[in-house]
Order: sequence, then C-alpha cells, then structure tokens
Amino acid sequence: MNEDRSRVSRKSGAGGGVEGPRSFDRADLRILELLREDGRVAMSELASHAGLSRSSAYIRLGRLVDGGVVGGFSARVDSGKLGLGVTALIFLSVRQTDWRSLSEAIRSFPEVEWFGFLTGGFDAMLVVRVPDIATLRDVVLERLQALHEVRSTQTAFVLDEVVHRPYVLPPARA
Repeated sequence: MNEDRSRVSRKSGAGGGVEGPRSFDRADLRILELLREDGRVAMSELASHAGLSRSSAYIRLGRLVDGGVVGGFSARVDSGKLGLGVTALIFLSVRQTDWRSLSEAIRSFPEVEWFGFLTGGFDAMLVVRVPDIATLRDVVLERLQALHEVRSTQTAFVLDEVVHRPYVLPPARA
C-alpha cells in the first residue's frame, strides 16, 4: 500500500459518501468519546484511555476520518460569552414545494446554528443565537417571514441549555 498512515487524513464534508452503518467496537467508541470531550487530546493520551497502542489509535482515528465518521475538528464556543445571549428555536410552516429554495435561503442567515426539516406539526426548525430581542425580531419578522417559502413561524426561547453534546454515540456492543 502506498498510503502514508503516519498522518490522519482531513477530508471534509459531513455525510458525503458515507456508506451504510458500520460496526464500531469499544475502542472506536472510546476514541469518539474522548474526542467529544477534547478534540485536541494528545494521541498518546487518546491511545492510553482507549486501551490501544499509539500507532493503533492513530490508524483507527485515520479510519474514522477517512470513512467520514469524523468530518473535522472544531472548537466548542460559549455563545453567551461572545455576546449571543439569546437562543431561540424557530419552528416553520413551509410551502411544501419550496423546501429546496428555503434550504438555500437559510444558509445565508449567519444567526442560524442548526436547521433541519421535521415531521409533525411543523415543517422545519432553526436554532438561532442572537445578541438581543431586537435582533431576534429582525430575524423572525423582517427576514424569515419575508421569504415566500415560509407560511408561518413560531418561536420558543431557550431558558437554560442542560445538555449540549457535539454528537451522540451509539451504545457499545459487547
């Protein structure tokens, strides 16, 4: 094999080209758990806590990256300390045929942290982080409701974020 395994690949793109579910053993899940807590963990520490040699941990992490399970590494940021003290969930009712154009429009909103389509009483939901109510008013009343794809909105304020994980892991298999 001509592939250099001494470096972890950094392919980008969330979800792109990912094949069906794959089986992960305890060591893979432990690596992901450790990365969830600290994405800058030293390889020697990652190996030690996962019960692997340093080279095995490096190879496994490389496989997780190359397989698209790990799509990149990023910092966790306290939005409140950045001056974005208001978090809101905005539920949308959307014209059914316009979901693609809505997706493109929402990508241009810098206040949107998360956006997805739903089943149930609403068609879509956004998590928005803004500095104040005036900015939230602008996002909802001036910009979102001006989109022809949006039929109606409903906003809920987040009072306290109790659990905020960057990702959830499947249960470990025996």
